[in-house]
Amino acid sequence: MKKGVVTLLVLVLASTMVFAQGAPEGADDQTKIGVSIMELSAYTWYLGVIDGCEQWAKDNPEANFTFQFEDSRSDVSTMLNNIEALVTGGAKGIILFPADASSAIPTMKQYVAKGIPFVIGDYAQNPQKESDIVWETFVGHDMRMLGETAGKVAVEYLKTLNKQNPVCLFISRPTSGQVSLDRYEGFRDVVLASFPKARIIEEGDVGAGSRDSAQSLMENVLQREPVIDVVSGHNDAEVVGAYNAAKAANRREIKFIGIAGDKDVLSYITDGNESWIGEVLQNPVDLGYQATEAMYQALVEKKTLEKVWDLPKPEAITPANVADYDWQNWSWL
Repeated sequence: MKKGVVTLLVLVLASTMVFAQGAPEGADDQTKIGVSIMELSAYTWYLGVIDGCEQWAKDNPEANFTFQFEDSRSDVSTMLNNIEALVTGGAKGIILFPADASSAIPTMKQYVAKGIPFVIGDYAQNPQKESDIVWETFVGHDMRMLGETAGKVAVEYLKTLNKQNPVCLFISRPTSGQVSLDRYEGFRDVVLASFPKARIIEEGDVGAGSRDSAQSLMENVLQREPVIDVVSGHNDAEVVGAYNAAKAANRREIKFIGIAGDKDVLSYITDGNESWIGEVLQNPVDLGYQATEAMYQALVEKKTLEKVWDLPKPEAITPANVADYDWQNWSWL
């Protein structure tokens, strides 16, 4: 996690050009792995996935894996073109962080039939029939558990209020489908288990899914909701946008819990901003590292993998433990 990727960050954010990392050119025993990533420009969180892939290659030099990374920019057509370009460019396997829940399935079936294995990362696919499940395994964090972990942070704070009927807001992302629903339901169920009379408000951000769109949504919510105790949401962009709206409205009583791993949120917690009571870490380095390990086992070792690959459980970073995390040196922030 401490490995510097400043040059990589500049390249990713300044250009949409394809870039490759790995063994030196000309090595006869290279195995090229294509990595199609959902979004690099808007969600630099995915830089941690790149770091994880490269860390795996560093730890396993005998594999001679080299990578070609492409950014789908959250666009299905771009994702499908990227997959084709990766295979045409000589990739022996594809690690796919999809742009949606199903559009890549026909393309995967086409290339799997030609001997190209796929590992799915982060965004679980929604097959319509058994024959659609052609990928080797899914490597992703438990989305419900992310929400549950945020809910546990909320519960610990709500206990200090001595209220039987606290009010919580969760900003979901309807365009993310089941992924967002799982996070919301995990949060909701944990809070209600401790506070059966709690009111859980779900608001869906159907806009850009950015800080700005979440801020606009929160501005509307604040006009009608005189009491909100805790806000969490699908990811940090949603929660930071809500925080910005509450701050502008001088609603200082509201506490916030992020999900993913955002530099600003971690700075708020470290600096003692009392509005922030937690950040649920969804570690992208683990994601890239384990997805590459899964590809190695499938492609090189020819193993039959479980359809869901175990990842470490999400961690709650709070004011009480933030000093234990060397987040300032996380290359993907």
